[in-house]
Amino acid sequence: MLKLLLIVAILLFFCAKSLPRLGSWLGGHSRKRFRQANWMWSWMAGSETDALQAEQEYGTECARQFAAQFPGRASSAAQELVATVGSSLAAVADPRRKFQFRVLRAGVANAFALPGGFVFITEALIRLCAQDRDEIAFFLGHEMAHVTLGHARSQLTTQTILGAVTARLSGAGMLLRELLGKGYSRDLELEADREGARLSAAAGFDARAAARALLRLAKASPGDSGLAEYFSTHPPLPERVSALEAKAGR
Repeated sequence: MLKLLLIVAILLFFCAKSLPRLGSWLGGHSRKRFRQANWMWSWMAGSETDALQAEQEYGTECARQFAAQFPGRASSAAQELVATVGSSLAAVADPRRKFQFRVLRAGVANAFALPGGFVFITEALIRLCAQDRDEIAFFLGHEMAHVTLGHARSQLTTQTILGAVTARLSGAGMLLRELLGKGYSRDLELEADREGARLSAAAGFDARAAARALLRLAKASPGDSGLAEYFSTHPPLPERVSALEAKAGR
């Protein structure tokens, strides 16, 4: 706190022109902290409705700051494809939640979600899927499952999420790697695979696409730096494929 007061005092003396931006930063920082605390408190002591609303508000702050780190816009075709697939998935998902889908212009092949139902997928992963709607549906469904199953709440501390979103790193690629480095456990990833496959099938997509999408990743070049983060934060692909096939067999 003393350091913060000292910084403010220096800015007041030397950088009066910076005050509007400083006020905006402090306001956003305190608002995010408040919504973070409100989210956790609501899940512990509030009603389910209150908790979901608090999570949505906190996720909105996280998603806004996270998306701002990625320069440029993804192609309108990619955005439309993901919006269409995502809308179909959301229609059969938890009706209490509102999902939002966005394509990021990034060279890292991955998809991920923030609290509140904000689901992101990178252009690199869409290209890797060859724009296959069924495979994209599985990856989006997998990330939606992390939200609906409460993985963000049970596995990641709010400090981890907040730090990954607001970290001052030298570029969007670094920021994405920081977020992906805070991956879920093996069991939670496999659970998200199962639920993502179930969700995509319920929405009318090819149920076989889940295993097909993972096999496509397995066949990708192991030296592809754009996939390094994905492989490092998920269970081995053969294990995931086997788990999905075993589930389908049952």
